[in-house]
This record gives sequence, C-alpha cells and structure tokens, in this order.
Amino acid sequence: MSKMKGEDIVDDTVWIVKTHSPWCMPYAPPFKAQKIMVIVRNPIDVIMSWMNLILTGVHNLKIPFEIEKEYPKWFQSYIEKTVREMK
Repeated sequence: MSKMKGEDIVDDTVWIVKTHSPWCMPYAPPFKAQKIMVIVRNPIDVIMSWMNLILTGVHNLKIPFEIEKEYPKWFQSYIEKTVREMK
C-alpha cells in the first residue's frame, strides 16, 4: 500500500495519520495511541476534498469541471447527505 505525503509509521510509538475526519472511514485500520495531537480541517474543505476523492478515486486529482454547475441536483444532495452524516 503506498503512503501519502505526511503519512507514515515512524516506529511502534509514533504514527502520523491523515483523515477526512469527521467523516467515518469504514475500512480505516484501527490503532491505539498513548498520545494524540489533532489538527482539524475546515469541514467545507473536507466535504469538497472527499467529493473529489470519491469521484476520481485518487487523492491528487480534481474533477475537470464545476460539478455544482453541471450536476446541481446531485451536488446539493451530496452536500446535504454529507453534512447530515457529519453531524
């Protein structure tokens, strides 16, 4: 499995983990930690980042058009569903 920039297992005591939190990732591997530092992203950024990930299947691409203009009903539905699940 390839790692993203900023994500690595340094040793058994230090992990750096990136996430779309507060989104639940159903297949994310669980791990235990004695200490944790959390840097929270703006939920609006997370929503748009997650949308690009699910539509492209990769972390480093954006869809090549403005989805809110091309597919406004889908976009509105996606936003409402995602916000409901985040709450």
